[in-house]
Amino acid sequence: LLVFSLSGCPRATFAGKKGKLSGDEILNTKFKTSDVLENDEEIKQLNKEISELNESNSEMEAAMVKLQSQISTMEKNLKNIEEENKIIEEQNEALFLELSGLSQALIQSLANIRLPHMEPISEQNFDAYVNTLTDMYTNQECYQNPENKDLLESIKQAVKGIQV
Repeated sequence: LLVFSLSGCPRATFAGKKGKLSGDEILNTKFKTSDVLENDEEIKQLNKEISELNESNSEMEAAMVKLQSQISTMEKNLKNIEEENKIIEEQNEALFLELSGLSQALIQSLANIRLPHMEPISEQNFDAYVNTLTDMYTNQECYQNPENKDLLESIKQAVKGIQV
């Protein structure tokens, strides 16, 4: 059995001599106690910053959840408003068709009745004709002469069959 020893090896002897450091040399090494303390302070500071970032991230995540909830609510409200608008548009369309039918019935009923200073009723003068009729019925006291009374009675009879 062979036993090897480092004591006889010239490289080991040189490495051993080189490995012995004096007290001053130990203080000059990279791993001084003050460096370790500085590193410890830096680690504490980094840990504090990490903690602050985690807290900030948590707050941001909570804000995002709240924002997503608000967006979801707004989208639901928008969908409801769009549905309500569609219903209103359909109702307006139905009312427009009804109004169109009523105006055609009024034009047909009053086609033979001429108002003073007006052409016979038509689609072109429909609004003016209706305004004149409205004025005649609102201010009947101005139309008390027999000719106007007959005209108002003829209009009443002509529109009597129109159902609103």
